[in-house]
Amino acid sequence: MRIAPSIELTVEQRTTLEEWARARSLPARVVERAHIVLQAAAGEQDKEIARQLGMTPKKVSRWRQRFLGLPGLK
Repeated sequence: MRIAPSIELTVEQRTTLEEWARARSLPARVVERAHIVLQAAAGEQDKEIARQLGMTPKKVSRWRQRFLGLPGLK
């Protein structure tokens, strides 16, 4: 089984992502991405996150990789 790279969040990043995950005025895609990164930071693997959120593991993996390589999700 392939293990996805771990995500370490700063307090500021976690706070921002939690706000985005609860937001009702942000685009749904931003809320979805915040959920992906928060669950990845909690140590969940891509397949489990995908199952919980009803998406493909490829999509989860893509956003995990983008978060690790880019400063933001928007």
